[in-house]
Amino acid sequence: MSENAALGEQVRGIVADRLRVDSEAVSAETEFAGETLDADSLDLVEIAEAVDDELDVYVPDRALSEVDTVADLTEAVRSHRE
Repeated sequence: MSENAALGEQVRGIVADRLRVDSEAVSAETEFAGETLDADSLDLVEIAEAVDDELDVYVPDRALSEVDTVADLTEAVRSHRE
């Protein structure tokens, strides 16, 4: 598994755990505001805090405002990792 794929799996796992959904239901294309996750901005902040705790990557609020899908969040984590 590539590093990018591994990061995507980690992010999907964090999202599923924080939103208490089956990880099999979460894909890169899953929308946070959609039926599967039904997440609001507070949920995204809590997910970002979990990413910071578990992956040691801080994703700023301005980046979160552009996140619509799990793939968007993964890309935000990837871009703020360094």
